[in-house]
Amino acid sequence: MLQRILRASPRYARHPVKILPVVACVPGDDVWFLRLTLTFLSHLRQGGNIVDRLSGRQAGNPAGRPFNFDNLRGGPLFWMPGLVKSGHLFIGHTICPGFNRISSEFAWWADTAFCAPGYDYLHDGIDYGHVPVDLAPHAFVPVSVRDVDAAAWTAPRQRAVFVHGDPIEQAAAYFSYCRGHLRPAYSRLDGRPLADWPFRDYLFRYALPSYAKIFVSYQAMARAVPGSVRIVAQDALLEKPAATLSSILSHLTRVAWQPTMIEAAVDLARREHIAALEVERGYRLGGRHGRRRGAVHAGPEPVVEDVGDRGLRREALALLASMGIDTAYFSAPSMPAPS
Repeated sequence: MLQRILRASPRYARHPVKILPVVACVPGDDVWFLRLTLTFLSHLRQGGNIVDRLSGRQAGNPAGRPFNFDNLRGGPLFWMPGLVKSGHLFIGHTICPGFNRISSEFAWWADTAFCAPGYDYLHDGIDYGHVPVDLAPHAFVPVSVRDVDAAAWTAPRQRAVFVHGDPIEQAAAYFSYCRGHLRPAYSRLDGRPLADWPFRDYLFRYALPSYAKIFVSYQAMARAVPGSVRIVAQDALLEKPAATLSSILSHLTRVAWQPTMIEAAVDLARREHIAALEVERGYRLGGRHGRRRGAVHAGPEPVVEDVGDRGLRREALALLASMGIDTAYFSAPSMPAPS
């Protein structure tokens, strides 16, 4: 009865999501730059208008509707018909759709637990019949995870992009974040406060295996279904944000993108402008923001002293390699190759 009532409501999408393009990263990396930039870009592509609170410049159609920040609640599911034909786009943390079919090829994968909640939104067992959506005319939509996983093997529109940071820097950032978290699921590990854990123990026993578990899913699907998955270094967003986002969108949509409107969206997502919007709104527009220069304001610096230790890095990369991760991703040029 409840489901029938929900489906009759205009706040509830009638048809389940069966194709869901994915832009993913590991918790601790800069997902909010991606969310803010892509939501701004989708709005501009639909004929909307956004006024820069600092410069007064208008982006988009001067006669277009303004951006509705009240509908930007945090994702990871977004309504972006201006960007993807399927309408819905996932921007967050999840194992690559379709990987469950081949996960047994990695003997360690099923027995390796994530070090904190939130690494795999699409397979965490939440109520997928009632998923909240940001920026949509409907507030909720059913998501058929089974169909999305199957589509990763058969449907050209079911594409994914994985944006990765450096594994040690990601671990250090997330270590700092979780140590100060109010929820024990984040701030405690194996019954001990995370503040009592030496970073090295956390890194090798938990952080790197969690990183490998999500990374290998995209790496494996990129090989199993050529052309379906793009793996992009986060440094590319740091160095060439508009060009990198253009490449990401071209992969997701199979359409060439010009950087002009993307550059406008990137500028709107710069750190100072987001800070001005947050003062105006009276609340944070995102969670912890990453380290991207001039984009979104950074969270606390990691309280880890040995992040730059070369010996630690060699050991870390050796562990990732032993788990099947191609560590060339961490030294290769940052710009992705064309699809």
